[in-house]
Amino acid sequence: MKTLTTRFLGRHVHVVFILAFSLFAWTPLLTPAYFFGAHDAPHSVFFLVEFDQTLRDGYLWPRWAPDFAFGYGYPLFNLYSPLAFYAAEILHLIGLGFVGAVKAMYALATMGAGLAMYGFMRRILGAEAGLLGAVVYMLVPFHLVEVFVRSAYPEFVALALLPLVLWVFTNLVAAPTPRRVALAGLSYGILLLTHHATFFTFSAFLIAYILYLLVGGWRRRGARTLWQAGLPALGAGVLGIALSSIYLIPMLAELRYVKLGQWTAYNYDFRQHFVYFSQLLSPEWGFGYSGPGLDDGMPFQLGAVVLVLVIFGGWLALTGRGRRRAVDATYAHDVLRGPALFFLAATVVIVWLLTPAAGFAWHVLPFADLVQFPWRLLGLAALTMSVVAGSVYPLAAGLARDLSSPSQDDPKPSEASETSEGSLPSSLIPAEASSLPVEVCLLALVVALGSFGYTLPQYTPVESWRESPQAVTRWDIFLPPERVAMVAYTDEQPMTGPMEAQYMAGEPLQVATILSGEGTVETLRHGGASDEIRVRAAGPVTVQFYTYDYPGWRVTIDGRYVIHRHEPPHGLITVEVPPGDHQLVLRMGSTPPRLAGTLISLVAILVIGGGLWGRRIWRWLSRLI
Repeated sequence: MKTLTTRFLGRHVHVVFILAFSLFAWTPLLTPAYFFGAHDAPHSVFFLVEFDQTLRDGYLWPRWAPDFAFGYGYPLFNLYSPLAFYAAEILHLIGLGFVGAVKAMYALATMGAGLAMYGFMRRILGAEAGLLGAVVYMLVPFHLVEVFVRSAYPEFVALALLPLVLWVFTNLVAAPTPRRVALAGLSYGILLLTHHATFFTFSAFLIAYILYLLVGGWRRRGARTLWQAGLPALGAGVLGIALSSIYLIPMLAELRYVKLGQWTAYNYDFRQHFVYFSQLLSPEWGFGYSGPGLDDGMPFQLGAVVLVLVIFGGWLALTGRGRRRAVDATYAHDVLRGPALFFLAATVVIVWLLTPAAGFAWHVLPFADLVQFPWRLLGLAALTMSVVAGSVYPLAAGLARDLSSPSQDDPKPSEASETSEGSLPSSLIPAEASSLPVEVCLLALVVALGSFGYTLPQYTPVESWRESPQAVTRWDIFLPPERVAMVAYTDEQPMTGPMEAQYMAGEPLQVATILSGEGTVETLRHGGASDEIRVRAAGPVTVQFYTYDYPGWRVTIDGRYVIHRHEPPHGLITVEVPPGDHQLVLRMGSTPPRLAGTLISLVAILVIGGGLWGRRIWRWLSRLI
């Protein structure tokens, strides 16, 4: 047993190293308490409660959240990328509570972010650089802000995917194959399905990175690289968007049916959330919110230790020091300095975009309103800074070699022809990671200690109502003008609702009423995206469901579809019911955009499956024939 353990650690020492350092970030999540004082902590949990209800109501792809707006409901998952909640829901279904599932996903996403960054940087700068970059990325201050200050669950999961997307696109541009096109499209689509704002901000950067790779390939292999690698990269991007069509098409097509302005105005107006240069350097750590000017309670620091590493790595790259001596000096220059310089330049541009000086650019950027907060770009800055910080080791090691004597093991020009811009030749990438340089270990420890003080959240107890629909109602009551969602048919902001008292008392909900006529209404069943009631009336009555009207709702009376309308002031679903004893069912159905998006996503899944397993499937079919 001891021999097997030693052998495992020897073969996977780098993975063990990364997982060990990830403990600094997620160990505080092991306590029974949570941190509901964090910005998005309450709804990171009750979003999952809503998702669970609709999934259990028979909707494999939930779109409706039933308890928003005092029970009027809201098409939350039609507008908000749902994939992170699928992951948490799996953990919930196997036995974890809602809070426990979210905390477990934070831990898994932290480890995933480190491993993905290691894989990406190992590809472009070597394993040792990947180790340092992985630790920096897991422990960079904004990553900790996302968990312990903001508790922005889907956004944090999306940040773990960014280095993975860069990794697979790097491999694709280096040597395009159907399998790599499928992997790149899959990762890109998963990112959009996880968090739309991160996808929008990251996509521009991804395009710039792909162009950087293509230009590097063109310099060494000629113009044919631009289409031989560029077209597969473009195809992967289209494939990723097609994969996400089940979410993207309905979101864009049905966005006009909600009051979008309430999510882009007031405290959500991007003009109020620029970051000043002094805040990026400030060591202050707080748990408050952002706002106009310098009076912010939220930390925006880049991190002192990380910044020192970035400056040193940038200096090595800019001055040309630390490049390997090789027969082909241009190749050595590109392989080691190219990625560091690209990510350094990207860091400078991203930091500029955070500041008020970039205000004019935000006014012309598409989707700027949906991004809401310019400081979201700190997540992208964390990515680029981690690469530059990780490059310190190979650049410094190269400097040491330059100061001694030329290495006999440097790559030859023939090796250079087999690589793409921004990726190491295979001769420089060890087949098995089995060593931990002392310098990397010390630098990683300094990074961890530099961020250690930021890993203590403001713990709060987990009351039972926190994991129930009542949590949504309490959220709405706190500040209705900014928190109670509205659909396009809503003429007046709801300040309360008929079901508020029932939510607060934990009583069964009465989901409908009679507006005119005489009769009774009995709630038979209340689901995540459906209601069933029984109406008894001596004459014709008008029945109103306490549900916002929105595309897709269908009403049946005794199994027959009937036309419904929305009534002011809140746009609630209303239907005329004839005399007698009737059973009414309200159920969310599909729409043409949802159907089209689903079909396109299914086709994309088939294409991705063909790219990943096409040869195996063909061999299997050949044997059958």
